[in-house]
Amino acid sequence: MPVTPCSYGDPPDRTETVHRTDELGSRIEVMATTEAPKANQTPTEDPHYPAAVERVKAAVRELQEKGIIDAQGRRIQQDLPPDMQEDADRDFGG
Repeated sequence: MPVTPCSYGDPPDRTETVHRTDELGSRIEVMATTEAPKANQTPTEDPHYPAAVERVKAAVRELQEKGIIDAQGRRIQQDLPPDMQEDADRDFGG
């Protein structure tokens, strides 16, 4: 079996292609393979996470102050905004 270098460039640890012929006369190329390097599986702290938590807390606080959600985060259903309800004292500026 002759050994021939790869013609497309040599990736690490994959430097040779082995050519051989099977019993039917077909040319078979067997390439050496390597295991892919494993990514770092250790979780790391996201530097943006604390700021994101603060933005979410501020958004929840704002929605609660406006009366859109309750303390459990459920939407408070109202048919009309307070200034458009039947007995509301409203000024249209006109």
